[in-house]
Amino acid sequence: MSRWAVVLAGGIGSRFWPLSTPTRPKQLLPLVSNEPLLVEAVARLRPIVAIERVLILTNDVLVPAIAQLLPDIPRANLVAEPRAGGTAAALTWAAQEIARRDGPAATMISVHADWAIADAPGFQRALTRAADAAEEHQTLVTVGVVPSRSRSTPAMA
Repeated sequence: MSRWAVVLAGGIGSRFWPLSTPTRPKQLLPLVSNEPLLVEAVARLRPIVAIERVLILTNDVLVPAIAQLLPDIPRANLVAEPRAGGTAAALTWAAQEIARRDGPAATMISVHADWAIADAPGFQRALTRAADAAEEHQTLVTVGVVPSRSRSTPAMA
């Protein structure tokens, strides 16, 4: 059985405005370290998934910037969604693409490009255990991450 990782890196840069823009959304910004969030997300996956089995789902505008940031990712693995459809549609599309490339027995790990993870080794262990369980039981496994802090939403006037 093979393992694939899907990094959801779409978005139009509206949630973190004015820092993020449509051509440079949050996942392409260095908000936690000197590296963009997307680069950190892929670095966390490298110990558990071969780089040629990492798919990055994004929009067509971001493909050139992502290709420049992550030259080790095969260009065919930078997948531009034909239209924004949300997380469920993106993951369905990714699962179909992985099955097309590698067969229906492949395991898919999905993460978001804009997560800030303080304990990368712990996160990697959790993903590995989840993938092991998914393979052993042929089932869907979800991993919850407990935030270390919450964002407060200002009251609307």
